[in-house]
Amino acid sequence: MITYMTLPGDTLEKIASDLKVENPKYIKDFHNTHCALYDRLVDPVKLKTGTLLHIPFGDEIKKLNKKINENGDSLYYHPPHGKIPFKIPLMEGSYTVRHQKYQDNTLLSNYLYQTELKYLRHEKDQHLFSVQQFGSMKDGYESDSKISSLAKACAAIIFPLEIRINEAGEITEAAFHHPETVLKNELEALKKYFTDEWSASYINQLKKKAESKKQILTGIRNTLPMQFLFGSFYNVQYESWTDSGIYHEFLPWLTNASPIRFELYNRILPREPDTTDNEILKIVQKGTSCDYRNLDQLYDKNHEYQESSPFNGYSVACHHEAEYYINRTDLEVQKITGNFEIQIGNITEKEVFTLEKQLK
Repeated sequence: MITYMTLPGDTLEKIASDLKVENPKYIKDFHNTHCALYDRLVDPVKLKTGTLLHIPFGDEIKKLNKKINENGDSLYYHPPHGKIPFKIPLMEGSYTVRHQKYQDNTLLSNYLYQTELKYLRHEKDQHLFSVQQFGSMKDGYESDSKISSLAKACAAIIFPLEIRINEAGEITEAAFHHPETVLKNELEALKKYFTDEWSASYINQLKKKAESKKQILTGIRNTLPMQFLFGSFYNVQYESWTDSGIYHEFLPWLTNASPIRFELYNRILPREPDTTDNEILKIVQKGTSCDYRNLDQLYDKNHEYQESSPFNGYSVACHHEAEYYINRTDLEVQKITGNFEIQIGNITEKEVFTLEKQLK
């Protein structure tokens, strides 16, 4: 046991986390067991700066955590073998997706749509899904513009897509559900209704993509819903407590640009007792860009990332944070929120992404 003098901002939760004690209530009980009667802590505990607190040390922490776990009072989730189990078939379901874009805290656009995943089968260590997207709205309205109508008509032809997921949760293959010739013929038929040059160019680009499996795969991987559901999040190794090791991932936040390389880590948050969501496992993912490319290079699709190129003064500067809400019982994803912020000159651009699974 040692005596600790509390600092400004100290709480039982913070002290318990620093000590790696799995329930802050037991810090209070430990102190009350060893202190004078007039120094006992009473609920609700509000620590004052300079409070002398008796706290466990060394093997006392191990014994306390053992008692906490035997009583079923641990607020922490420790992944078996240091990894969050990835139950891929449970990804099936309908998701509501909201994507908002801001500039200097002013909302520029607000997109809302549905993504649906249907689990088809498991074969040769691969999981097959059907992917559908529909119900797109912008700023609360279903746009009736010509561009929007063309995009919806093309989406109705292209979807559903079929994707293959390996046991690590990575998208390894993507293909159209319908034969290539059928898709191209149906896309070509749209030119009867969309007769301008821009529409013809858009349709021709989609027809060209239909010929390339690589482009189809890249396109589906570089959508935020697929990135959040099937990125490297689940492959991260956790250390002895709640933080993962550092890992790297390319995240497709910028529309029409290459994904940005981030340095990331995850932190498992403690359960919140006496709340309606205390059976939800929350994991925060945080990252800072470590991509050497500037904005022009990111938007240049011919400029591929070079592993050996160093970070420099012109490199893009941005931050990423996401929070995963996972059912503690079956580890099914319930909700994911993501935030992205980039500084361009003296302008701050921000994007907020939310993906929420609908009740069956």
